[in-house]
Amino acid sequence: MAYTNDDEALQQWPIECRDDALQYLKMSHEMVKKLLEALMGNLGVELDDSNIDVFIGKKMVNMNFYPTCPNPELTVGVGRHSDMGTLTILLQDGIGGLYVKVPEESDMENKGEWVEIPPIPGAIVINVGDMLQIWSNGRYKSAEHRVRTTSTKSRVSIPIFVSPQATQKIAPFPQVVEKDGVARYSEFVFADYMNSFFGNAHDGKKSLEFAKAN
Repeated sequence: MAYTNDDEALQQWPIECRDDALQYLKMSHEMVKKLLEALMGNLGVELDDSNIDVFIGKKMVNMNFYPTCPNPELTVGVGRHSDMGTLTILLQDGIGGLYVKVPEESDMENKGEWVEIPPIPGAIVINVGDMLQIWSNGRYKSAEHRVRTTSTKSRVSIPIFVSPQATQKIAPFPQVVEKDGVARYSEFVFADYMNSFFGNAHDGKKSLEFAKAN
């Protein structure tokens, strides 16, 4: 359910869930702003109402249903990938099945391994997306993740995806590039990144190769 404004959402979103979905989106919006203020501030970038839409001008609520599967080891719920936007706000049910890959360059003992993210009642999962990795020149890492089905219970998850508008130009922040001494990603228009992302099969974080500097 792509969000443009309240009136359109109330007219076009499914009547069974539109009110709750809209409230969920609005409450999450305030949290996302606070998260981004902290994340951007750490990079020396000031965030306020005048430039917030550069980062989260496009918002979408998804509802994912994973039915039970008699042979879950033969099934891919969602293949390994990272989200292409800025941040993802994920509400899980109590079933589990979400796995995140620990980056190889991390200093954790289980680097390179897949770790399940157990559902915590009343908590949500925040995923860093590809755009935040690019803006930060690689300081923030988008989360490579996947979903596995189960043989006992169906699973439901409700993510909110926030991302730039399709026409937004994306490039590492100059403040960060100046400190790092090199730009690890080239400038591009977000629509072109989306076309590449959806035009190719999910393969981990391979989608980021589109933006890598030559």
